[in-house]
Formats: sequence, structure tokens, C-alpha cells
Amino acid sequence: MNDYLETIRTHICSKCINRTSSGVCTPDIERDCALIQFLPEIVRIVNSTQSESYDDYVSALRDIVCAQCKESPQGVCSLRDDVECAVDRYYPLVIEAIQLLRAARVANVA
Repeated sequence: MNDYLETIRTHICSKCINRTSSGVCTPDIERDCALIQFLPEIVRIVNSTQSESYDDYVSALRDIVCAQCKESPQGVCSLRDDVECAVDRYYPLVIEAIQLLRAARVANVA
């Protein structure tokens, strides 16, 4: 999981609007960054979803991650609605980063 965390920090956290100019993540003190909190689940979703459709990845995210998130009771998420959820905001980049890491691993094995 450390490879995935490093990849996310390099590809997504560096672009996150919640970081300081020194690159330190500054999510709301009341909650951890959902992207990091749910990273194992997100990695499983991306690695197990074999589809050309982004909607399939989103559907799996909603079913697995959003269903567990305390910010999304009964499937209603004010953070997502206000574009404040890091997972939702950066999900396309997350998918790409995880797929790139997976491809690099496959290339190194071959």
C-alpha cells in the first residue's frame, strides 16, 4: 500500500487545493482527508474495475467508499455536492495514477 500512497501523494496531493505552498496537506482539522483514509478501498475498486466507462468506477466508489463515509449518511453528501470531497474531486486523477502504477509493476515483471 505504500507504493500507492506515494503515487497518490506525488500525482494528486501535489495538485490538491487544500495544501499549503510548502506542500503540506491542510484538510479540515475535524476530519482526515478521505482520499488517504479510504485509500485501500479505492485501490481495490480501481484494480478490480475493468471498464472503459468512468461511470462504472464512480458507481463502485459510491457503493463501497461513499456508503462507509460518515459525511454521506443515506447516500446524501454535502461535501460532494459542494465539491469539497477530495475523493470525488480528484477521482479521475486517482484512477489514472493507480492504473499507471499497476502498468509499471506489470512492465517490471515482464
